[in-house]
Amino acid sequence: MTIDFNDAADLWVECGCFQTPSALHGWLTGYLAAGARLTTDMWLQEAQDYLELEEAPNEKLAALLKDFYAGVLTGLAGEAMDFVLLLPADEDADIDEQVDCLAQWSKGFLDGFGASGRIQGMVPGDVMEVLQDLDAFSQAQLDDPQDPQNEILYLELAEHARVAALTVFYAMNQQADKSGKTLH
Repeated sequence: MTIDFNDAADLWVECGCFQTPSALHGWLTGYLAAGARLTTDMWLQEAQDYLELEEAPNEKLAALLKDFYAGVLTGLAGEAMDFVLLLPADEDADIDEQVDCLAQWSKGFLDGFGASGRIQGMVPGDVMEVLQDLDAFSQAQLDDPQDPQNEILYLELAEHARVAALTVFYAMNQQADKSGKTLH
């Protein structure tokens, strides 16, 4: 199921969420990419905490959050590599808002990755590299909102973040060879 950014953002406002849909999507992506998993109840509690909700999510928000979880995990694990970041569409937001949401998604990814509790010892080099990229993206802002190159750069950064998420997921979720045999 594809989640529409605007529908999610409207529900966020209605429910009094203090983080954006992009930030929560990034958090969940980072958490799952690190190799951690949550039960439905644990996920709803984590989302409630991250969104800074005073009460448990209402029925409508809980349903959307369950779709979030299923959609992110399916997108990351799917062979089609069709995982997409939850960001506002070009026609729905100006470039400032798009870059801000990408920064929030990137920060959320790093928060979720850290919250997973799965990182012990050294992180593989390719994972460390993309985490550093996402850290830089989390601080992204436009120097000149009128620069015609902004849209192209934003699209390149968003694609880089998407591939970064997949890279981390594949590196941190590989299953060891169960046969225990060494091939020569």
